[in-house]
Amino acid sequence: MSRVGGDAQRAAYRSVAGDLKLAYAQFEELETFARFGASLDANTRTNIEHGRRIRACLKQPEAAPLSVSEQIAVLLALTASMFDPVPLERVAEAEQAVRRAAAAIPAQVSARFESSATLSAEDRRTVLDIVRPSIAPFCPKVVGKA
Repeated sequence: MSRVGGDAQRAAYRSVAGDLKLAYAQFEELETFARFGASLDANTRTNIEHGRRIRACLKQPEAAPLSVSEQIAVLLALTASMFDPVPLERVAEAEQAVRRAAAAIPAQVSARFESSATLSAEDRRTVLDIVRPSIAPFCPKVVGKA
């Protein structure tokens, strides 16, 4: 491991990945605990399901690099739990849709991804507003009571 660590990352990555690293570490711990057959409360099951979606999105085929905008869009969507309602077997498809939607991120926002500036709350909202419709088709429809 490098001594530089996160300091070598772009500021946009650091601002997005911090919460995600914590959530994934908690997931790994909970997943190990769950293997022992312990009964899990609803919150723990939710955290485990969220972690499974993080893992699914972090898997990347060899020789298939993602652009910075695609990476930031996927990481933000994960951090905002947008993938959580997506069935696990459809997460890869939903991720592809998010990656395609990332092309619509305004140039002034994506330029900040490359700079040393951290993402503002407005930048985050912009990206999430762009990717939200791309994930919606993968979420099961909730049937209301008549």
